[in-house]
Amino acid sequence: MLITRRDSLALNKELEKHYIGAMGAVHIGILHEYQFAVLPESSKKLLEVYSYEWN
Repeated sequence: MLITRRDSLALNKELEKHYIGAMGAVHIGILHEYQFAVLPESSKKLLEVYSYEWN
């Protein structure tokens, strides 16, 4: 499975800090003050925890 970087915008600094702590996101802040990204390494960890295979 190919996982690419996902850029997003947070509503405020407090919410961005939550995403950084909870999801391993990183602050970018180029196009928007609260722009962040979830990098492939963090995405893979999230998918391992929250993806369930139903057989």
